[in-house]
Amino acid sequence: FSADCEKHISLAWPPSHCPLCRSRIKFYDNIPVVSWLVLRGKCRICRRRIPAVYPLTEAVTGLWFAGVYLCLAGPVNTLLTFSGAAGLLPPLTLFCLLYCITVIDFRHYLIPDVLSLGLLWAGMVFSVSDLLPVAPFQSVAGCVLAYALIRGVQLGYHAVRGYEGLGGGDAKLFAAAAVWVGVAQVPWLILFSAVVGGVLYVIRRFYQRCILVPSGRQEAGTEREADDTDPDISRHEFYIPFGPAIALATLVLYLTRI
Repeated sequence: FSADCEKHISLAWPPSHCPLCRSRIKFYDNIPVVSWLVLRGKCRICRRRIPAVYPLTEAVTGLWFAGVYLCLAGPVNTLLTFSGAAGLLPPLTLFCLLYCITVIDFRHYLIPDVLSLGLLWAGMVFSVSDLLPVAPFQSVAGCVLAYALIRGVQLGYHAVRGYEGLGGGDAKLFAAAAVWVGVAQVPWLILFSAVVGGVLYVIRRFYQRCILVPSGRQEAGTEREADDTDPDISRHEFYIPFGPAIALATLVLYLTRI
């Protein structure tokens, strides 16, 4: 995400550095998870706190890679063959892209095209290469169907309510996800995503109402409540990023097919 916003940044340059003071991180402070714990979540130079999303990403990604290897690779000599090593690429690629999409959408309420379209084309390449449990025709048909359905819902909702109910990146992510699960799974993909999104919405509403609002009253000494009839509050204060729900649904449906 930083590389997309700041054009002078890439995955290769500059080297690992503190996101706050920009000081370069030494190799002994760059051990996944361990260094963050040893430094108590702070930069060695400026002593300001480094977000927990960094060790969380390292831990979750490491566990996923290990799990995929244990479940799919089998004996070590399997990786010595091209087909054995190539078979690990789809689940690893899928998870990495979906995880990035989830974190970025949670934090910034957007889904970068470079990730959603990258997910789409990666799925097509794996499908054509016979590395997915989905035929190329099913991938293409699923992509077209998912995009058409979600885009239709977006346009219909906007025509009725006057504003968008889904972000523009959601339709692209649905299309990319359908490439990986196939046209037959598109209804389940949409349904499961809606269920997960609904659960996230309820959790967010509960948190806003029962935790943030009461604490705000105590501090400010006021009885003011959020007005549910205010469209600005409905659209912004309780907005839920849908990308994580789509990502989880995609991952579950993919795992049930391999």
